[in-house]
Amino acid sequence: MLPDGASVKPCVLIHVFPHFGWKEKIREVQAGLEEEGIPSLVVQVKESDVVALAFQGACASKLGVGLGIGADGLCIHYFKLPDQHPLFALNVPGTPIQWRHFGYNAARLVKGIPFKEQPLEDLAPQFVDSSLLYNLVYGIVQKVLRETDQGHGEVKHGQKSVWVN
Repeated sequence: MLPDGASVKPCVLIHVFPHFGWKEKIREVQAGLEEEGIPSLVVQVKESDVVALAFQGACASKLGVGLGIGADGLCIHYFKLPDQHPLFALNVPGTPIQWRHFGYNAARLVKGIPFKEQPLEDLAPQFVDSSLLYNLVYGIVQKVLRETDQGHGEVKHGQKSVWVN
């Protein structure tokens, strides 16, 4: 929370529970906010619930937007939303790209413009190996073809399969 009687200029309040790596998260979140032209203020707190932190920030911010940052996630909240229903929540520690996108989207909420979508390379970092991605897509396509009776000329009738030319 802010010190008693503290006067704060309009900004997005970032409530952070200090933990290993928190300064890197703050740096990326603030970079996203700055790139969108929105100021921020960081407040260290003793609570670790990122949803509660973000809501507290949103209610205390003159802009109505707050961010909560903890060891296991990030959250963007808007003061008009119910306290347990944030706008965006990341329930994993995240990556620098995700942290920056939280900054972008908090700023865009203030500005009332469309949110930025998460880049594809960040949504699926486990698919760095292209053969793994190929095998996953191939398996999904095969399953869809089987389930929709479009598998390589095979037409299913009841329990039997009949091949057609």
